[in-house]
Amino acid sequence: MDMYRDYFPTKAYRHAEMRLSALLLAERDRLDALAKALGRENAIGPDNLSEQMPEIIAFTKAFHENFARYLAAVLPQQPRPIQCRAACGNCCHHYPMSVSPFELIYIYGELRRHDSLVSVMEACQARSALFEKIFNKFHEENPSEDESEDLALHGYFSEWVPCPFSDGKGDCNIYPIRPVSCRMYFSETDPKYCTPEFLKTEKNDSYIVYLPDNIEDAIYGISEHYAPLMLPESFFGGLLSMNAFEGALR
Repeated sequence: MDMYRDYFPTKAYRHAEMRLSALLLAERDRLDALAKALGRENAIGPDNLSEQMPEIIAFTKAFHENFARYLAAVLPQQPRPIQCRAACGNCCHHYPMSVSPFELIYIYGELRRHDSLVSVMEACQARSALFEKIFNKFHEENPSEDESEDLALHGYFSEWVPCPFSDGKGDCNIYPIRPVSCRMYFSETDPKYCTPEFLKTEKNDSYIVYLPDNIEDAIYGISEHYAPLMLPESFFGGLLSMNAFEGALR
């Protein structure tokens, strides 16, 4: 899997990058100011999570919209056409990582509106437990946490457990609100090669569309303001942790 590709600074690319950067910097400034007004290092904690929800939701929606514009500028630069299509769904057997805390809050806020929340939390628990089991196995043999995590991510994929939000046919039940970790994964080869046996072979050409360093730095700065919530970066583990704040949410 190719993890990074350079993009030409076309007019569309520059415009999309500038809009995304401006949005993130404005949100970071807002959170910096809020933390200062509260007299503490981090802006968001259990004490003000509920009252900050409207701002968090509005920002995350705008973040997703601007990321979509960024993708529209960079994907045409790929050497071959994107082969991802409706109901392919093979990538939905991965264990999503690097989900931002504001995305977890936004997605959980939408999930808690539905009667399926309990069953979703149970499914997230099962998948988190499976990943932890696989990670611990590799970590016993390899003291490097990063290497153990990489091995565990592939090991989890090999278990072929579908995402709790997969409809069973390959489509996503939360597609409009899915995290950027899901939005940034693409393949230039047929979906039949996006499976464990082909993932690390020449038949599979999948990759992640990473953001420029300045934008990644801004996202990190924003995420730091959510540190008191201690939300894991894993999608399923993060949603489980959000469930612990259920009583604090209105």
